[in-house]
Amino acid sequence: MRLRLRYGVGLCVVGLVACGGADASPEEERALEGTTPAFESAEADRPATGATPVAAPAPAPIAAPETDIEKEKAWAEARGVTFEPGKVTVVAKRRGADARSEQYDDEILVFRADGALERFVATTKPAQMPTPGSSVVPDVNGDGRKDLGVARPGIYVAKGNEWFGLEGYERRAFRIQTKDGSGYLPAWRDTSGDGVFSAKEKQEAESKNYRISGVLIHYGFAPGGTTLGKATYVGPWSVGCQNVPYGDLDRFVAAVGGAAATFTYAILQD
Repeated sequence: MRLRLRYGVGLCVVGLVACGGADASPEEERALEGTTPAFESAEADRPATGATPVAAPAPAPIAAPETDIEKEKAWAEARGVTFEPGKVTVVAKRRGADARSEQYDDEILVFRADGALERFVATTKPAQMPTPGSSVVPDVNGDGRKDLGVARPGIYVAKGNEWFGLEGYERRAFRIQTKDGSGYLPAWRDTSGDGVFSAKEKQEAESKNYRISGVLIHYGFAPGGTTLGKATYVGPWSVGCQNVPYGDLDRFVAAVGGAAATFTYAILQD
């Protein structure tokens, strides 16, 4: 029996454990101490029968995509515009060069009182050069030439109950004022007469606090022409006012809350 155990130690380990019946010599018992049955290494990586599996971590929630109105609000807020619930806010995005333009280069966004957003093609820059005898464009530097002006970017207030247009074709308009109620808005002036508001001219205008008055949001004409009476007029119509096309004016008036509305009006460089 002892001889068989010596030659069959590896085969009898399980038998010794399962049956517990064979006697081993002291030397054999010492040899078997600490011996690990071969099946344990395979079973060690398996969960015990009935064990609860470890749950995988839940995926991070996916943020809802930002809506168009949220993007536009965030853009304006980053530039100092404050939105009040239930109130109209109008943001004019000025685009392109700081110069007069006979095109509708800009965009006006109306954030309506009901939370909706409406967009309008527009211009916030003058289109026409002043005539030498102009009574509305001043000569700010006294050189004998009228100096075209443009309202500087800023946050203003627009008030309704205004009318403007060609004689016999007057329509609703809105007057722009500073937040403290002044009709004289900070302005840049084209003192060289080339239709461009250069960096030097802008710096001079800001240091001398040039202003522009009588600035309205009113209609301009369609890019392809608007016929009123026997004449056809084309494109923006302004030496300092803000224009929306003739055919969009009624929609603009409705979007801001009617002809008598008062609202925040921001001119921002896009």
